Amino acid sequence: MHIKGAEGARRAKQWLDATTRVRSSWTNEDSVMASRLEFNWPHGEQQPYSFDVGGILSGGEFEGHFFVAECKNYDSASDQGMHYDDWVAKCYLTRRDHGRLADHFMWITWHPFRQNTWKELRTSDAVTKGLLNPRNLKRVFDTEDEDQAKQLIDQQLVTDVSERLWLIVLDKKQEKLVITPQHRALIVAHQIERGEF
Repeated sequence: MHIKGAEGARRAKQWLDATTRVRSSWTNEDSVMASRLEFNWPHGEQQPYSFDVGGILSGGEFEGHFFVAECKNYDSASDQGMHYDDWVAKCYLTRRDHGRLADHFMWITWHPFRQNTWKELRTSDAVTKGLLNPRNLKRVFDTEDEDQAKQLIDQQLVTDVSERLWLIVLDKKQEKLVITPQHRALIVAHQIERGEF
């Protein structure tokens, strides 16, 4: 699973770079930048949480924005719903405690999940549901009481996070339908000439 996960992160990074809208990107395997993708739970949990890919977007309204991404190199819906609930809790904490390190949160998968509620995955309700998941109550709010946790949720932050969520579904064929490395090199060279890099 670790090898498959690392391959998914590498492929997602490669695809994101090929959009030509990413100035710089790295994975959680990067020897220097990986630490920018790792954060501590505020309560109880000893193991830190991390994202798979991070970077800086470029161009238009996203110029200079930081992003982090979770990559699920799955062949089926599997247990993505459970992981998604944890992921939105991580997004909430990262935005709350390290807001300058993440303007956008991307969930990149090779198979959709929760198809019946897909349209609701980027809503405030989805973020709240993740925060109130029993797995997250203690490590996010230092309580196992759902009603107490509800009182601690910053609803304005929940709305802010929901507006920063991206859902991206890739396919092996789709991964190939991007700009070629040769053409990307021409674009980057042009940007360097114009002083954009």
